[in-house]
Amino acid sequence: MQRKNFAVPVKLWASGCAIVGISMTSNTVLTCILALTGFLYLSVQHNWRALKSFGVFYIAMAVLLYLIRYQGLHMVVFSEFYVLMFWNLFAVFIVGWDLITTPPGELSAFMSRIHMPTAGILGLLVMFRFFPTMKAELKSVWLSMRNRGLAAPCQLLLHPVVSCEYVLVPLLLRCLQIADQLSVSAVARGAEAPGKRGSYYEKEPCSAQRVRFPVVGMGVPKSSCISLKIFCSDGGKGIPSFTEKQRPCACPGPWYGS
Repeated sequence: MQRKNFAVPVKLWASGCAIVGISMTSNTVLTCILALTGFLYLSVQHNWRALKSFGVFYIAMAVLLYLIRYQGLHMVVFSEFYVLMFWNLFAVFIVGWDLITTPPGELSAFMSRIHMPTAGILGLLVMFRFFPTMKAELKSVWLSMRNRGLAAPCQLLLHPVVSCEYVLVPLLLRCLQIADQLSVSAVARGAEAPGKRGSYYEKEPCSAQRVRFPVVGMGVPKSSCISLKIFCSDGGKGIPSFTEKQRPCACPGPWYGS
């Protein structure tokens, strides 16, 4: 089934709703509502690949939180605080990743319509495309190493410094080449030319997407109302999450010691 990308204003609206919803509640159960809304947001666009990846990661975090709460799991590599942080911010990760993977033509056309300066447009495009580009380059380097027999587990364990060199040197060279290609491409596409920019793939929010505006933000008022009720019923102190109750020193932050 063909993927249906939302227009840039719809993605910005979804990102704003996710950020507002996360900032208004810190309860681990209520943030699940926002995460489920994010999964619905991806499924409506038929972005099954991202839905599968985020779903696996979300299930892994749910298992870790269960083991921490009920089995007394002590994390060795990183603190339990980071697991809880990723759980609470998961909705922002979903809509944020969907926004930064938007085709650059659609982003530049939208930002040109709102009269953003050219320097700001180019800066945001480079920033948004950094992570997808680095992911593709790392994948290419890894495939090249595997074809040459340099990605075997014994090779990585016995020669970690050399293995890092095999990754960093071609990655840095590719970064230099991409920087040159970006500058040439920007000039060739008229980045220095004045006037309003457009895109072959420019999209305006259709009527169906305008109807979905409140659907994307459904989790925000729901989480806000429940969080407000909890806040008022507890006299303004709030109810700490399960990690705070069990191990108050495991997750340092402004909630502890109050």
